Amino acid sequence: MSLPQLPLVSVITPSYNQGKFIRETIDSILKQDYPNIEHIVVDGGSTDQTLSILQEYAQKDPRFRFISEPDNGQSHAINKGLALAKGQIIGWLNSDDTYLPGAIRNAVHALQQQPAWGMLHGRGQVVDESGTAYSAYPSEKADAKSLYQSCVICQPTAFIRTHVFRQMGGVDERLQFCMDYDLWMRIAKAYPIGFIPEFLASARIHGACKSATQWHSVGVPEVLKSLAKNYSSIPPGWVSYVPQYRGMGVVDLLRQLKTLRSNSSRITSMNRYRDLWAPPILRITMESDPAAPAQFLLLKGKIPGVPMQLPKPFTLTALVNGMLVKSFTVTKALFALEIPLDPRSLTHRIDISSTSTSVPAMPQIDNMRVGGYLAEDVLPLSHEEAIVYRAFRN
Repeated sequence: MSLPQLPLVSVITPSYNQGKFIRETIDSILKQDYPNIEHIVVDGGSTDQTLSILQEYAQKDPRFRFISEPDNGQSHAINKGLALAKGQIIGWLNSDDTYLPGAIRNAVHALQQQPAWGMLHGRGQVVDESGTAYSAYPSEKADAKSLYQSCVICQPTAFIRTHVFRQMGGVDERLQFCMDYDLWMRIAKAYPIGFIPEFLASARIHGACKSATQWHSVGVPEVLKSLAKNYSSIPPGWVSYVPQYRGMGVVDLLRQLKTLRSNSSRITSMNRYRDLWAPPILRITMESDPAAPAQFLLLKGKIPGVPMQLPKPFTLTALVNGMLVKSFTVTKALFALEIPLDPRSLTHRIDISSTSTSVPAMPQIDNMRVGGYLAEDVLPLSHEEAIVYRAFRN
């Protein structure tokens, strides 16, 4: 097949201060035995040796080009590269990963043989900082069902038809860890995903990579929120994988979800005391995110200094924008209230009144602050966050 007949493959590499590895990444692309390639590096303004390396390759190989400017992170960089790409097929190779020999040729051949596939992936090896392989990624045939259970696609082995990538709107720029997994889920709903048994790429795990440093703090919350967004549920395997969040510990997970870029609903005012005690009428005002409106307000409460099972229950009554929505009978010292909100409204005033006016006799508590409980956490939850909460609360 002559060069004009071969589809152009655009490989996008998001980059930031990976000068230690990026030369190996570039060489693994430009030394492929497939001739019709363009390599686009989207650099976020690196301050190490990266820029001199990029300039060197741009001068000696016309297939290579780069931009370097501040960006909003890896997801933004990938979408910038997608906008610049001229090829019919997109490869996405991070600046510390590498292609194995023959990877692009094998991928193109398989996509030509299977025109219905929206993308494909192959097998991937996991390497250490020095590039020594020590395990194989657990890849398998991917579809919407298998991706619900786990990410069975090794990201650097993926090749995506450009029109499919663009149809999906690129990667979700609100995600900074599992933007690839989220993309696979969305593609799987619309197209078959091919799998070829050849090893196509190496994924490098080292001390500074996100997989090693941000998995629990960013990765797990993003994965759970992406599953909730794409499937409206969390599979049991993920719930058992992070058992520390079951029960009341789920609030710790929700706090982490609230730090993600994909959340913007917020409490604007609350008359809770500084020591977290709730007054007889706890008043909360909040603004809801139009893109992901709050479905309910979660209040995690605690009554200190009493047995776990209260000797005398009390009632909390919730009004939203002046309308009675729910009454709760509190029977335990630790409790959580789910106060429903109208997702069509973007502003809410929630009043929670208590029938209890006695505070346990504790020297460190100001007895003038009556209400009967500590409002430890008050969180507005979107539809996706509510799914995560309900999956882990029991």
